[in-house]
Amino acid sequence: MPSVPTQARHRRRPMHPETGMTLIEVVVAVTLLGLLSTGLVMSFQMGADAWRDTRDRLTVDRRIATANQILNSALVGMIPIKGEAPDGPGARGRRFLFFQGEPHSMRFVTSFSVTEGTRGGLQVIELQVVSSPGGRRILLNQSPFMGPSALARFVDGFFNDPDLGGTRPRYRPIVPYATSLVIVDELEDCSFRYLERPRGRDPVTTWLPVWTKLRELPEAVAINVLPRIEGNRLRPVPLSVPVPSRGRNPQQGAAARPANSVRLRGAPGP
Repeated sequence: MPSVPTQARHRRRPMHPETGMTLIEVVVAVTLLGLLSTGLVMSFQMGADAWRDTRDRLTVDRRIATANQILNSALVGMIPIKGEAPDGPGARGRRFLFFQGEPHSMRFVTSFSVTEGTRGGLQVIELQVVSSPGGRRILLNQSPFMGPSALARFVDGFFNDPDLGGTRPRYRPIVPYATSLVIVDELEDCSFRYLERPRGRDPVTTWLPVWTKLRELPEAVAINVLPRIEGNRLRPVPLSVPVPSRGRNPQQGAAARPANSVRLRGAPGP
């Protein structure tokens, strides 16, 4: 039997077309894998962003609720305390109702303490609207009420008010401290207004930018806020709070806090 040539015997057989992958198939597989990885990463990123936005909104919501509760409790607990005027020409022995009501400043005595609630004793509250890097903010200062004579440190004498037809105290500017509490931040604008009791049979109410009454507290206090519109962030709600103790005797009101709480509602316009 004739022998098969060595070259022919060792000749390789052609490979079957399905035994390997072409370069195009490798490129397509790598591309699909990359697209799948990118989709997964984007999905995780979107989920993380949504969780972060929800967390931030809940945080802002809690801050707004806390701010509303603090302001509401402080204003509801307001007490008409009479202070003793500081020594000066014509001021010795003069007594005055301690309440400063201006468009961007407010001072009063309340039975609510920011740190201890109703158990903290009487407190002097100072509210002020100031500028901040994010717009406007409301600052709160709190100090213990040390008696009528101690209120003289907030007053810088008396002056004649032509509109009032008499004299009223000149309050010193509110000074921000390192311990001042930021109640609301990132506002476009904010102002305080004070409700005057209707006179006679006229049911029309008047919101005043400056409170000049020397013998009574306002019927209610409104805090009008104009938040900055940025995305879908939760916004502070304007509120108005009645003052239940406005007609209470200062000597009787020093120990008790109004029993009825107040439901917040939108503040009226100017």
